Amino acid sequence: MKIRCVVMLLISMCLVACDSGEPTPVELNSEKFLVWGEGVGVVVEEGRGEPKSIGSYSVRVYQNSDQGNMRDFFVTGLIFARDGFLKQAELADIDDDGQLDLVVVFESAGSGSYVTAHAWRFVDDKLSSIAIVEGLAVGADVNAALKTQIKALNALEPEDDSRQLPLFPEANEQ
Repeated sequence: MKIRCVVMLLISMCLVACDSGEPTPVELNSEKFLVWGEGVGVVVEEGRGEPKSIGSYSVRVYQNSDQGNMRDFFVTGLIFARDGFLKQAELADIDDDGQLDLVVVFESAGSGSYVTAHAWRFVDDKLSSIAIVEGLAVGADVNAALKTQIKALNALEPEDDSRQLPLFPEANEQ
């Protein structure tokens, strides 16, 4: 009987300790900063206060000041959905145009992990998405997967206007 009382006492103490009513510290959401060309910085950040497993992320582009502060002048930004936590952000020439693109990689939380990657271009003060790949195995070469997707999409586009059918054939006959 004494052993049973001691065990019950220990269990109740553990339960009280686990639920002390004190707020637990929230892990800060990830933020990555990269220098993206001369005088341009980019911030990739998970949505503040959101769960690590799902939510949103922002891509914000800044122009530096004469004093060299890379976040003085906001240029543009976008908010996009994410599935998983921010694993990495890097610069790579994904579309083989000689310019660096932003590659953002997320890894899903929990068992059965997979990777999602988004590629972004910054031209003329505008951000645009150029490729997204989803469901990749952890450790997969995301840059190769993004390049493959871009090549597949480019294969669908005609190389010149001579291969396009006119939209209004009767207008060309006049």
